[in-house]
Parts: sequence; C-alpha cells; structure tokens
Amino acid sequence: MLQRRSLVFVSAAAAVIGMSWGHAREAFAQGTAPANPAPAPSATAPATTPGAGPATAPSAAPSEPATAPAEPAPPPADASAGGDASVSTGSGLFESSQTNADSASGEDAAGGGLPFDLNGYVRGDAFVGKVPTKGAAEMKAAYGELSFKVTTKKLKYGDAFAEMRLRYGLQTGTRIQLVDLREAYVNLYAGPLDLRLGQQIIVWGRADAVNPTNNLTPVDLRVHSPNEDDRRLGNFAARAFLNFQPFRLEGVWVPLYTPSELPIGTVENANFVPGVFPPPRLENGTEAARLHLELPAIELSASYLYGYAPLPGLEYAGNYTVSTNAAVDIRRHAYNQHVIGGDFSTTVADWLGVRGEVAYRKPLHYGDRPYAPRPDVMYVLGLDHTFDEVSIIAQYIGKYTVKWREPQEPIGNIQVLRDNQTKTTTTDDAVEEAVPKILYQRNQQIFGQEEHVQHMVSARIEWQALHQTLALSALGIVNVSTGEWVAFPKVAYQFSDALTGTVGGEIFQGPHDTLFGSIRGQMSAAYAELKFSY
Repeated sequence: MLQRRSLVFVSAAAAVIGMSWGHAREAFAQGTAPANPAPAPSATAPATTPGAGPATAPSAAPSEPATAPAEPAPPPADASAGGDASVSTGSGLFESSQTNADSASGEDAAGGGLPFDLNGYVRGDAFVGKVPTKGAAEMKAAYGELSFKVTTKKLKYGDAFAEMRLRYGLQTGTRIQLVDLREAYVNLYAGPLDLRLGQQIIVWGRADAVNPTNNLTPVDLRVHSPNEDDRRLGNFAARAFLNFQPFRLEGVWVPLYTPSELPIGTVENANFVPGVFPPPRLENGTEAARLHLELPAIELSASYLYGYAPLPGLEYAGNYTVSTNAAVDIRRHAYNQHVIGGDFSTTVADWLGVRGEVAYRKPLHYGDRPYAPRPDVMYVLGLDHTFDEVSIIAQYIGKYTVKWREPQEPIGNIQVLRDNQTKTTTTDDAVEEAVPKILYQRNQQIFGQEEHVQHMVSARIEWQALHQTLALSALGIVNVSTGEWVAFPKVAYQFSDALTGTVGGEIFQGPHDTLFGSIRGQMSAAYAELKFSY
C-alpha cells in the first residue's frame, strides 16, 4: 500500500516537473520574468475547527485580517476577497485589507534602497472570565507580544518571508515565555512553476469559519486571542503550483507531524500521559493535491489528501491507579486518513456571493482504532453580500457520520477505582469495560460526531462606521442538533494609522455532556487589547 501510494505521488510530481521544465528552461534562457507567484497561504481563512477540529468548533474568533507576506502579483483564487461578494475563499469575508496593506509595503520596499521590508506590531491583551466552580472572575490570559515580519525584495526568480513572535505572560492558565518562528520560507518562480519551501501555514477552503477540506495546518484552539490567525501553527512543508490558466495544479508535502491542540474540558479520573504520534520518517508525511479552475464567473477546486489527521483522538494507555487518587492513564493517538473534497465560489446577478465546500473523510482501520473517528461527510453552503458599510455572510453546515454508533453509557466516574484499595481481577475487568465506553463518547465530542446527522448554522457580520475607524463585528455558530453554540463579538477602534484598541468576548455554551458545555468555564472570557503596528 505504501509503495503504491509513494509511486503515485512521485509519478504525479514527475509529471508536474516534466510539464513545466520546458517552460522554465526557456524562461531562464531568455531571461523573461517568472509567472505570478503562489498565493500567500497564511492569508486565507480557516475556521474553527475546521477539518482539524470538531465540526462545531470554529478555529478562531472573528478577527482582524490575517497578516500575509507581500505577494508581487494580484491575489489568485486562494486570496480572500474581503468585502467583495463575488469570489472569495477562506474563513473570513473581511480578510483582505491587511493583506493588501502588506503587499503595498512590500512593493515599496522593493523599490527602495533596502533589500527587505520590516514591519510588525506590539500588543497587550487581557482576558477575564468566570471561575468554573465559583461565582467569581479570574484571569484567563494576559500577555504582551512583539512581532517582527521580514519580506525580502522580489527578485526575478524568488523572494522570502519570515515572522518571529516574542510573547510573555499568561496563556491558557499557564505562564509562558515564548519565542515563536511562526513562518520562514523561500519562494522560487520558474516559468509556470512556483515553489515554496520552509515553515509555513497552509489553509484550504472557501467556506467561512468551518472548512471541511482544511486538513493540512494544525491549530491550537486553547489560545485566547482576538486574532484568528494566532490559533494556526506553522509547520515545515513544500508547496508547489503549476499554472496553466484557467487551471492551476497544487501539490503539498508535509513531512513532519505537529498535532492540533484542543480544550477538551475536564476528564474525571484521567491522567494524561505522552501521546503516540508518527515519527519523522518519509513514509509518515502528509501528501495532498488540489486542482483549481479559475474562470471569471466561478472558481472551484477538487482536492485529495492522504496522511495523519492534525487532531488526534483519545485512547486508554493500559494503566490505572486505585483508592482515593484513582485515575486512568489516557493518551492522545494520531491516525491516518484519506480526504476527498471540493469547494466553489461565484456570484449571482453581481451582488450575491455563493460559496460551498464539501469533504469525505475516511480514517484507516477505524474499526480497530478506538481513537479514530468514523468516516463522515461534511458540507457547507453559504451566501454573502455587502450593503454599503455592512457585510454579512450566512451558512448552513451539515455533517453525516457513516456507520454511526450510539454511545453505550454516558460520561461518568469509574467508581470501582475508588472502591478498591488494590488492583484486582475484578477491577481490571471493570476498567477494561468502562474506559473504552467513556472515551468513545469523549472522542465523539472531539470529532464532532455526537449525532448521526448534524445541522448547524453560522453567521458573520461586520459594520464599518465613522469613516472606517470603528468596526463592529460578530461571528456566531449554532449546532441545532446538540444544542451547542459559540459567539465572538468584537468592537475595534482605530485611534491612528498605527494604534488600535479592541474589546470583545469569546462565549461558549452547551449542555454539560457536549464539548462546548465542558469547556465553557475554561474558554469563555471578555477581553481588551491595545495594538501598535509599525
């Protein structure tokens, strides 16, 4: 199986290189300018959980636009449309303003005396929320952050981008002192072939906030931040585009595995031990391909991915303790999967945007792997429109789980561990019977498979006022099938070109036996931010 899969991938890569080599050689020989570069992957939106997280969890709050490196060409299909109701992709309808600003600064740098453009920001954030078991408030997060972004001058055959962040303070209840090389990559432009190699963020999908086809970039949904881009985790990858308009063939290879992080709430009687993740070997890399069709009236793509899912499941690690400190050892375990998907975006009568996305996910050997989800199909259909200074996008989100199985018992304590003072055969049997049932339901929550068929709706709205110095926005997602919902309201005011103040909230709600219900005390918070950009 591995040899066949590797042969197919190598053959496809050879075909791409072979088709482009003649054009690339001619471009080098004649000294002609290279074709348009690949789109900036970090500028596109992901959402919430999107393919990497639970179906109901958005990968991020409504945020200021994700900052992308300067791109010397106009944004292609993957670039966000930002307020244009026609063709746009990613998690947000309002994400292009910062991207365009960065592109402009990059062009200025290219024309100036310096070989690079340096920008970034300094910000301070504070998040306050309720103590889960008390009627009092506590600090959920409080930190200062400094960001450096370097975009090199665009040369004939390439350029480069890097971003480093320095953060100190409190995050997810833990004091942190973080130096994060978020992205650092080099672009090569060789005729119709564009290649990007290095630490990068790759986001697929045209839907807003929930992207079923987005299974390449891990996210950390425990992070408190007004900016959705902060929840994405960079990873080393090779990304190539072969451009032959109106088609564009994209290939991605991610050789290293980085797991997504998810707040899973309190798991009673659980002791988490180190997880089981694929070692850094060639056969454990993730391989993906995507074919784009870009026409004036419509843009669409079809994709395929094979590799390890960013979000692992939970499994019993095979050990436990008894008596008053009773606990079962639990660990996270990664699984590999096939994902086939597609997306599109278009307009109706030049004023109503229509977008959609669908993906079929099939984990390998899921019947023998309690930490892997069941196969499922997730689909999104959305409409968006801009009314002068107000932009709105509304979506229906559905999920169908194949061979879904009803949980055998609700999540609860393993009381037998506290009733015994020593390990006995009776205790062994009780644990072996109870723990898989408990973890099965917990994994259903993590993978968004709590119901056989799920129906969800989402809405995002943004209003620009006071000559676009005041922005009021909100994102909401409701899972009608499970009773969970999440809301991210936000108000931002631009005091000057460089200084912005923001206040908002992150609100999670749901029944106690759902994912959002179990993490609402941990994640719900109000926040304030001051940010200076340079």
